[in-house]
Amino acid sequence: MSRANIVVLLLVAVLMGALLSVFTTNSESVVFARAFAEPGVEFKVSGTLDPDYPVIYDPEVAVAKTRFHMRDKNGEVQEVILQKAKPTGLEQSESIDLYGTVIDGQFIAGEMLMKCPSKYNEQSHSLADATNAP
Repeated sequence: MSRANIVVLLLVAVLMGALLSVFTTNSESVVFARAFAEPGVEFKVSGTLDPDYPVIYDPEVAVAKTRFHMRDKNGEVQEVILQKAKPTGLEQSESIDLYGTVIDGQFIAGEMLMKCPSKYNEQSHSLADATNAP
């Protein structure tokens, strides 16, 4: 087998692997009920931080462990264990996307994306204020 054939075969294998990973990635957002119905399967759960419960983060005990409660799109509240340090602005976030798995009856998230409120909104800043500034 020539060197060119080996390179082509390796390139095809890499492209097939990339294609497979794209189609098997779960980007559909589900609710906690579905995630708890299929433990061990990774899901994306979207919702909001529930302010009725405290956010627990103690770096002296575990640097990469944050506990909080999240309300999903159906209104169900579950405790979440995020396997990362507490993200800055968690309490101010508008929405949260968690990527995780149910293990032993707990939702364990390895990745989290937050949508934070914009510091520029129509109520506090307007074009008229900007043009009247000295």
